[in-house]
Amino acid sequence: MLDAAMLAAITQEARQAFLDEDAPECLAMLTQGFGQLEQAMASQTTTADQKPIFKNMGRAAHSLKGGAGMAELPSLNRLCHKMEDLFEALELGRIDDTSKALGLLSLALDEVQVLVDEAIAGGLDSADRPPSEINLALEEFITSSKAAEEGEVNLGDVSDFVRTALATELESCLDRVEQQIKKGITEPKLKDSFNHLLEECTLLGQALSCDWLETLSQQSLELQSQQPLTQLVPTAIGEVRNLREQFLAGHPPTLSPEFQALLPQPAPVEVVEIPALQVEEPPKPAVIAPPPPVTDPSQRRQSLRVPLQRLTRMSSTVSQLLINHERLLVYDKQLRQASRNLKTRNQQLVPIREQVESLYDELSFSEQALPNVQGQNSAESPLDDFDALEFDRYGSVHTILQRFQEVMVQVQEIQEDVETVERELQETLIEVRQSLNTLDEELTQSRLLPFGNLARSFGLPLEKLCKTHYKSVQLVIKGESILLELTILEQLRTPLTHLIRNAFDHGIEMPQDRLAAGKPAEGTITLSAAIAGNQITLIIADDGHGINLDKIRQKAVSLGLTTETRSQNAGKEMILDYLFAPGFSTTDTVSDLSGRGLGLDIVRQLIEGGLRGSIRLETDLGKGSRFILRIPLTLNILPLLLIRSQQHLLAVPSESVLRVLPLGEHPIIDNQLEWQGQKLPVYSLAQLLPYHVAMFDARQVRGDKVGLMVNMDEHLSVIPVEKIVDERPLVVKAFEPITNLPNYLGGCTVLGTGEIVPIILPNNFEPQANTPSTITPVKLISSPVIVSSEESDSSILVIDDSITVRRTLNRVLGRSGYRITQCRDGQEAWDLLNRQSDDIDLAICDLEMPNMDGFTLMKLIRSHDVWKTLPIIVLTSRENPLHRQRAQDLGATHYLTKPFQPNNLLETVAEVLTV
Repeated sequence: MLDAAMLAAITQEARQAFLDEDAPECLAMLTQGFGQLEQAMASQTTTADQKPIFKNMGRAAHSLKGGAGMAELPSLNRLCHKMEDLFEALELGRIDDTSKALGLLSLALDEVQVLVDEAIAGGLDSADRPPSEINLALEEFITSSKAAEEGEVNLGDVSDFVRTALATELESCLDRVEQQIKKGITEPKLKDSFNHLLEECTLLGQALSCDWLETLSQQSLELQSQQPLTQLVPTAIGEVRNLREQFLAGHPPTLSPEFQALLPQPAPVEVVEIPALQVEEPPKPAVIAPPPPVTDPSQRRQSLRVPLQRLTRMSSTVSQLLINHERLLVYDKQLRQASRNLKTRNQQLVPIREQVESLYDELSFSEQALPNVQGQNSAESPLDDFDALEFDRYGSVHTILQRFQEVMVQVQEIQEDVETVERELQETLIEVRQSLNTLDEELTQSRLLPFGNLARSFGLPLEKLCKTHYKSVQLVIKGESILLELTILEQLRTPLTHLIRNAFDHGIEMPQDRLAAGKPAEGTITLSAAIAGNQITLIIADDGHGINLDKIRQKAVSLGLTTETRSQNAGKEMILDYLFAPGFSTTDTVSDLSGRGLGLDIVRQLIEGGLRGSIRLETDLGKGSRFILRIPLTLNILPLLLIRSQQHLLAVPSESVLRVLPLGEHPIIDNQLEWQGQKLPVYSLAQLLPYHVAMFDARQVRGDKVGLMVNMDEHLSVIPVEKIVDERPLVVKAFEPITNLPNYLGGCTVLGTGEIVPIILPNNFEPQANTPSTITPVKLISSPVIVSSEESDSSILVIDDSITVRRTLNRVLGRSGYRITQCRDGQEAWDLLNRQSDDIDLAICDLEMPNMDGFTLMKLIRSHDVWKTLPIIVLTSRENPLHRQRAQDLGATHYLTKPFQPNNLLETVAEVLTV
């Protein structure tokens, strides 16, 4: 089965696929169809000519509705559902005021675009969100059209689907009863058969929107006690056929005089005149004039809608630039070291240069003193008129020494140039880092929203719960202005919803019980947020009756989670931890609020698995309970303390370290360190991490070691490390969401040298028993049970025209090891089946698709020699009994509706494949 974190990831992927591919395509179809509809109405074409336009636009609205349901966008789902109803009414000719319908469609298209843009930007949506004005207007318009239709029926155009259903399926039901009458069955069996016929007619009337058929069934059911069945049944069957012929001919169905004679006549009603009541008209509210518009362009605040994904990609690019900056810092350090080495070598050349200059002068003087021996026998030189004191003469040695002096001067000048470049590079790197920090801060701020935006959305659902369950509870919000990332807010909605409902159901007592306990009748649920260090701390508290530990202990023993002996010796925290076990519930009866044992298990998986946080429960019997959630911030830059422990380089958030203690100056006795009169437990990292190692031995501490004082589970503790390497702001890289890691790993950072350093969060460590005999490793997140591809070799054919649905099914089924083949419609699937003779074990098929629908495809499959036994699971958004019955008649193995639950789908698939 898939856990909550994986389900959330699948939902997020389905939403992304819907927003990227399905939604733009459907919106384009709606916009194009609206333009065609305007042209058709301007040219005054007939309804028959406009019918294909209504059909295509209705199909686009249907696809949008299904995709929005899979993407968990309820507001968009509801609006598209109303648009689909309006297109259906227009297609059947039930709307007289087409100009008003066109205006409503224009507003609805604008609202759809707004909702899609809001979802792309990462806006939050909830089923508790009130419907928009255009949604209510569409509902009112469609309802009024139906009411007008009841007064004056316009059935000039009956769809082929309705015509076929009435002519085929309804007739087969009538023939079945007539054949039984001819066989002369007993009256009790005739009554059962007739009642079954009336139920079928009622369902058909509801599914086909044929109110006349539903009304006739109800009237026939009431006549059973007044008329003999042998007379009533043939008359009712004949009346059904009579009304059907009128309906299919386009006339309002009217009861025959023979059937009207069987109906009881209404008693005369005495008319009593009632004097008119004088109703005072309420005063009209004062109209406040809006402020004048700002005309100064400099005072206008312009805004631009940017998708959250784009901001995330920009932030990732800034993170990569910061990592490259760290690399440039390493190069700058190497350049600075090379400059120092060059300067040192240049200083070593200074005495050598002085010696060369002295040698040059001495050599020049000695050569001038020597007679020109070679020139005695030669011709007279043109310089013979000058003696050695009047004119200097230089040889090849002078030239070499002079060049050597010039090179040494050039080396000195280069060394000075390198120093200048290095200083300018250092100043530039500082400016670049400041600019990158500013850019990262601006991007981070653009992704932040106040916590109050999420917290206030729980007020209305809580009021509904109070009205439904007769409790009085107020919601108190603290820390509304705390800014949190939008991605964290989205992931917090589900766990906070569970915890608030849990506090309402299990915590807050009924008003009479609170008054008897000396409490105010109105209970209080407090939702607070705060940022401490590099973590978000959320507290959901209630002032209810608290949690009975004995009741939890007994329930845990009955479920086999522990034994009676172990439960008696278990501490308070261990007993409360049973509440987070799968399937655990202290309520014996299942209701819409509790009893399923799914709440706290999902909350823990979402917090620890999805957000890398921690959750802890505190309770006081008679006073209330509170859940404490700690979630690490996903910032790009964080001040980190680089430490070395057992030859490993690790990083710790600087704000998590309260103090650095030199262990040589503080005695450690019995694995405890004495500091300012307190005895703090000492844990080594090897002891805290889930490794099978020996307990920390204080004798191993050398004088050069230091201890990091941290807060672990609200308790001060000390972690000894070998060395503190450095402390500086570094980029934090988060791990991929699919990686199942413990919550004490906060990601990693990349140094300029390319070394990857893991970041540990000491606040999420769990203190261990400080005795050498027992070591309890830090708890790891359990992985979901997924069938691997080696364990399952089944092939599944997915047939759906929605890209979102196909991708979601591919993700859900692919993770469970199934081989997936995708087809866009029934025709493509039928061509594929004709090309293959085997290697498909199951088909998951939609009903409404272009080119070939699901019903037609199932007929072809059941008539094929090879594929007639292929299991078929129908997955559609149609929930009415008519579609379900038709699918079952064509041999559907199972019938599921959208949006589907992934775990339910996996269970159904496994059940079908194991048969």
